[in-house]
Order: sequence, then C-alpha cells, then structure tokens
Amino acid sequence: MTTDAEAVTLPGGREIPVADGALPLIGHAIPFFRDPVGFLLRAHEKWGEAVVFLLPGRRLASFCGPRGNAAVLGLEDDTEADRRQVFDPLLTPLHGPGVSFNVPTDVMTWQHSLLLPHLRRDAFARHLPLMFGQVEQYIAGWGERGTFDVVTAMRDLAPRITAHCLIGPRFGRTMGPSLPRLLRRLDAGLFLPAVTGPRMRLHHRWTGRAREELARAIKEIAPDDRPEGSDHSPFGELLRAVGPGGRSLNEDTAAHLVITWLFSGVSTSVHAAWTGVLLLQHPQWLPVLRAEQETVLGDQPPTTLSSLRKLERLGHCVLEAERLHPAIPVLPRTAVRDLCINGYRVPRGQLVCATPGPSHRLPGVFRDPEKFDPDRYLPGREENRATPHALIGFGGGRHPCLGSTFAQLEIKIIWSVLLRAFDLELVRPEVREARTSTMRPPRRPCTVRYRRRKR
Repeated sequence: MTTDAEAVTLPGGREIPVADGALPLIGHAIPFFRDPVGFLLRAHEKWGEAVVFLLPGRRLASFCGPRGNAAVLGLEDDTEADRRQVFDPLLTPLHGPGVSFNVPTDVMTWQHSLLLPHLRRDAFARHLPLMFGQVEQYIAGWGERGTFDVVTAMRDLAPRITAHCLIGPRFGRTMGPSLPRLLRRLDAGLFLPAVTGPRMRLHHRWTGRAREELARAIKEIAPDDRPEGSDHSPFGELLRAVGPGGRSLNEDTAAHLVITWLFSGVSTSVHAAWTGVLLLQHPQWLPVLRAEQETVLGDQPPTTLSSLRKLERLGHCVLEAERLHPAIPVLPRTAVRDLCINGYRVPRGQLVCATPGPSHRLPGVFRDPEKFDPDRYLPGREENRATPHALIGFGGGRHPCLGSTFAQLEIKIIWSVLLRAFDLELVRPEVREARTSTMRPPRRPCTVRYRRRKR
C-alpha cells in the first residue's frame, strides 16, 4: 500500500496513494458498493484529491473536487482516455451491438447527433404538452386519497414520457406497462457486471430476452409512429440518416439506438424519485413551490418552455436532488497512455474517475453539503457556478449529457403536476438508497400518502 510518506515525485507525476482496507481479490468492493459516496469521501478526506481504490480485477484512480473533475472530464478521447473500454462491455449486452460505445468515436458522435433534433427549442414546444398529458393521464384514475410508491411511479412515468416524445403515442400505448418492466430488466442486468467487472461478467438470458423483445417492438411499431405535432416518424428519420463515409443505420441498429434513448429514462426516473423524496422530507418547501406555481402559471398547465423556466424554485430543488443523489456516483475512463493529471501519475490501462457523488458533498465547495438547501442556487450565491465543475450529475467537460435539459424539464413537469393536484407526505420519512442498482434509487417501498387538493 502506498502512503503519503511513500508518495514521491516520479517521472510524469506523483504516485497516487492507495486507500487502505482492501481485501484479497475483492479489494474495496464491499464498502464501495454498500455506500460509494461515503467510502470515497472518507478515502479522499484521508488521502487528498486523488486516491486509488480496488474492485475485482480493476484498479481505479479517483479524483475528487472541481479541479480533479475538470481534469478528468477534459481528457481527449482516444489519445488520453477511452470511455469505450469501460462502457462497451457493460452496455452493449443491454443496448445491443452497433451503437454508442460499441462503435468508433466518429460514428458514436454521429449517432449522438441524431438525437439533437429532438432537443431543439421547436421540439420542446411539442414535447412539453405531451409530457404534461402523460402525467395527467397517469394520475387520472387516482381517487380522492390513497398511496403510491414514488419509485414505481417515476419508473412508469419517465420511460412513458420518453417513448411518447421521441417515438410516438402508438408505441407508448402499445407497450404500456411492458416498457418500464423491460427497462427494469436491463437496469438489473447492469448491476452484476458493474460489481464483478467486465471480465467476470455473468450473462443473463433474461436480460438479452428483454433487449430483443424491446427491439422487436420498436421495429414493428415505430416505423409508422410519429409524435403528436410532428409530420415525421423519428424511426424513419434514423433509417434515412447518412453518417461518416456514407454510413447508414439498418433496422436492427436503429432499434438498438432507440433503446439507448429509452434507457436514459431510467436515470431520469431515479432523479425524479429523489427530487420528490427530498421535497417531502422537507415539507417547508411545498408552500414555497405552490406559491411560485400560482404566480407563474395561475390556472394554466405547465406546458410552455418559458413558464417552466420561470419555475426557478422548483428548478433549484431538482438541482439539489442532482447534487445529493447523482444517478452515477463515479464517471470512469481508461487511460490509453501514461498520464499526468494534476501532478499525479496515472499509468496506461488504469481506470481514472471523476466523482460526482463525493465531489458534490465537499464543504469547501458547498456550504453545509449534507443539508438539503435549494437556496444555494439563488442569485448572489449560486454555489453550483461559483466553481467550475462543481455540479456534474449530468457529466461535463467534453461529454456532458445531451438529454440533461429534457430530463430536467420532464422532472419539473412531473412534480409541478403532482404538487398542484395533491397534498403529499411520505409514510416513512427516512429513506435510504437501494444497494442493488448502479443508479442508487430510493429503497422500496417508498410510499407516499396523497389527498387530492380542491381547485
């Protein structure tokens, strides 16, 4: 084990200290997967900005804090760090071959660009009424009072909204509850290889069956489907797209690309669930948010981009959920050559990580970091902007999440509708993170009691 006393200046940088407490074969897997944020916070508090920790078959150099995150997220693809070596073996069994990290960088960049038409301002003008309509439809059958599980509700709503906006209403209606069920299977298929490592990945037939069932439904329904307000089938547009070297997508690859879009709704559902849990754990914020809605929206539904952007206090609550519970606590890459990062040596082949989870809880960056405090985003304070790369729940640097605005607007609409329609309270205020998912949603059951409000 390397200690501070043993860490010396070497050609190309200083050796990174190794966290203590590693066990043979499994390294730090038990404390890391039990509580990744707490484990890394303790390790960085002891060893500093950079620390190495060990997982089965893997050695990871973790950088914590805005400075370290900026350096890691700013690494050049292919020449300095490669995300594909990390994510291809994890995600290709879930999404299918020929997309995302399973293709060269230029092709992946082109495939990502195919989502951009759905993220323009004119596209949001179509999306927002659809988002609102899906939430209203989801709660239409609820009685005057009752209970619901917030994790289940967000898992139902997020993929349903994504499907209606990016594919079309026929696909959403036809899939119904099958869509969140299949996506849950894919999410579950990500956890075990994340724990054991890609080389020890155990293949689950049920994960493959879920992917193929989803791809088959996309190919059968999506070609003739189109979102309301659009004259074009998004799936048809994918088949007509031309990429680098005249490359195009066949039907199977286009279906796999759509699966990546739908799977992004899983992380959105986690973010939405934690937004609601934190709000209901701190009910003093509910009158503030309702007053804001009355001022901004009046009797109108939240279906325009301008009105949603004016819901600033709700937006601050969404940001605070991103800070306290990012869907991915570490963002790894593989060093493709020997690197020197902020004076530390990272040898070729080692994993190097930016760390949203622990970085979001540093007292030198966020005041009272363990406290739920949406006021930290108010003008004049803006702790998320005071230091670059302080808040990276949606990534950053060279690879910010393309769908972050889509996700944030979706979450704002969901909770705007729920808060306007119901009085809400958690049945059990203490809520812990689930340990059987890489995205760490609230642990179920996470029951919310509701009573319909009089309008």
